[in-house]
Amino acid sequence: MSTPGPITVLDVGGTHVRSAAWSPGGGLGEVLDQPSPSRLRNPGTPVAELRERLLGTICAAVPRGPGGAVAGVSFGAALDHRSGTVYGSAPLFGDETTPLDLRGELRARRPDVRWHVVNDVTAALLHFVSAPHRRAHRKVLLMTVSSGIACRTVDLRSGTIATDGCGLQGEVGHLPATARLAGGPVELLCDCGRPGHVSSYASGPGLRRMADVLRERVPDRWERSLLGRATAEGTAFEPALRAALDAGDDLAAELLDASTAPVADVLRSALCLDPELDELALSGGVPGGLGPHYRASVLGHLRREGLYLTGERAPDWVTDRITVCSPGEANGLIGAGLAALDGESPAAGPDPDRGPADADGGGTEADGGGREADGGGTGAGATHPAVVREGDATRLRPRPTPAPGPGELSVAPLVAGVCGTDLQILRGLRDDGAPVLGHEGVARIVEAGPGVADPRLVPGARVVVNPTHPSDPSFLLGHNVDGMLQARMLIPENAVRDGLVVPLEQVPDGNLPALIEPLAVVRYALLALRAHDPDTLLVIGDGTVGHLAVRAAGRWLGRPVRTVHVHHTREGLEWSAGAPHRADHPVRREDLEAGALAGTLDRGRVAVLVATPAPATLPGLELALAVTEGAEVAVDLVGGLRRPAFSDRFPGVDLAEVRAANCGGLPVPPVVGRLTAADGRKVSVLGHRGVANEHLEYAAAELCRDPERYRDLVTHETDLAGAAGILTGLARDEGRTVAGRRLVKLAVRTGAPS
Repeated sequence: MSTPGPITVLDVGGTHVRSAAWSPGGGLGEVLDQPSPSRLRNPGTPVAELRERLLGTICAAVPRGPGGAVAGVSFGAALDHRSGTVYGSAPLFGDETTPLDLRGELRARRPDVRWHVVNDVTAALLHFVSAPHRRAHRKVLLMTVSSGIACRTVDLRSGTIATDGCGLQGEVGHLPATARLAGGPVELLCDCGRPGHVSSYASGPGLRRMADVLRERVPDRWERSLLGRATAEGTAFEPALRAALDAGDDLAAELLDASTAPVADVLRSALCLDPELDELALSGGVPGGLGPHYRASVLGHLRREGLYLTGERAPDWVTDRITVCSPGEANGLIGAGLAALDGESPAAGPDPDRGPADADGGGTEADGGGREADGGGTGAGATHPAVVREGDATRLRPRPTPAPGPGELSVAPLVAGVCGTDLQILRGLRDDGAPVLGHEGVARIVEAGPGVADPRLVPGARVVVNPTHPSDPSFLLGHNVDGMLQARMLIPENAVRDGLVVPLEQVPDGNLPALIEPLAVVRYALLALRAHDPDTLLVIGDGTVGHLAVRAAGRWLGRPVRTVHVHHTREGLEWSAGAPHRADHPVRREDLEAGALAGTLDRGRVAVLVATPAPATLPGLELALAVTEGAEVAVDLVGGLRRPAFSDRFPGVDLAEVRAANCGGLPVPPVVGRLTAADGRKVSVLGHRGVANEHLEYAAAELCRDPERYRDLVTHETDLAGAAGILTGLARDEGRTVAGRRLVKLAVRTGAPS
């Protein structure tokens, strides 16, 4: 296509009209966000006036210039996919259903513009499926839950979005639905004016109306709840609900479950009727704002009432297909641009398989037409997408997909975690050479090479790969061997032969597999410290391992202990203070140095877990020893250490050697050094690189046993394309904020559901 310049893209909804310039190579420019002239915002205004104002707003957003312009419009309405005729939009126009020839009206007002109009869900879906790893999917459904609700399904094999005789598909927001709250049925009006629709209960306005019902039916519970107190103090409903859910408020959870039940009903029906759906994504302000809580609520309904037989025999088949879109993963503005780009081509028509071609400006690259994103071919010519290190950036690049040789396995990573070690590598603090990072997560075996002896290692088996070989330093996953941030991974013969590919009988749901390896590290550490019989657990470090240690201490230290959790920043402390499971004493490092908890840590038996980045491990150890003088102390150096590692606290002792004495779960029991500190104390010190297989298996079982104890630690989720941009940003910025929220654990969905 040849255009006179960047495409103007608009996303028109019931609350906002967003606009920007977009091009395939340059991505999105600055986004202008203005209030929508809609019925939702202007309830008393006549529909004719609302339509006129809206048309004027859209036309004014497209700059004039010589040679005309191109505009792509993502429009939040039920519209004819073929002609651009709007049939109705409850948030925009209320119960008005007089057709509006949107494309024709825009052309009449601005004939200098080549207009391309798609439904907003279609636009979001076009961007969502442009991610390279989704090219191997058969069909994808995307449902948006915002001021309105609708969904679209695309068949990626043909690149088509099927429609009915009116050019419509997926207007699920107006399907009949029921809801219950506080033990009784609820009947609410939809914004279209009719009662008992999915949107009546599950849309953004519907969720607020459900809250009003709950407030009226159980006023005492409402006033006592965190949600009720926050809204009474003037906090807006949406952030109040998120904060209440973060804190484990029962009433907030009941409200969310009641609102998501109709959504789960739609998804269950969709999977029942079309088993070729490989992914069902939830986008929009409601799931986006509530994040892991929303997905957990939907999955809870699907687990309790799943598909007949499939829900019992293969529950993961359903739950693995549900995704809550990460910020920017289903961007209607980019989708409008892709639709306009396609409409300007000689063979017009939606073609989601075109690939992103740097569509979002975030460093992605189409893989040259290869469709081996997860389960296609291997061998000569086959490729798969991978997040590849390039200097201080990571980019999505095609990588060769070799067939497994003798004793080797080809696996498809499903969910991978990004950890602090990965960021240290990207920031140049470690010299590990693997181009592809990632050593945490779960994969599915795709193909076994000849000679694989373990009968459990067959195609389809879910496995976790132990990243650390206890005796062969040539295998360190994600460090000197390409890791899991790719759609296909080859496990070498030595790792397979020596049992580092571990079949899992229990696989945690959703994005929780990203926590298996760090929780296994915590289990190893706490079992080692358990021999000390501590009264107090002092955790230095507020990353994933530190938080997991606080939450698992009561289960794995053998008896109740007091927990003290030391944070590096005020932001980290504030995040922990709002978490549903936190330490008895969360403190900042500087406050502990200044005497916080003075007179309480220098007595009894104290176990110390130092879970910091490598540069901070020795300072963390020295802080722990300073505040525990007088106590009986045992220390586990979970954080890495640069060689050699000497501290004035232990003259002449290379602590890196002490830590390296335990590797990959060996020996059993672990080596514990009994070291003499500079002040004459005897201190038990150990460390470890890697874990044993049994720690990984136990961690997976723990996440299945009590998922809600750990789920909120996965603060961010994305796909491979999103991971490339996020990792580049983190590599160049020492902070831990992504999309405006503190990052604890990033989960990357790396491949297609099986």
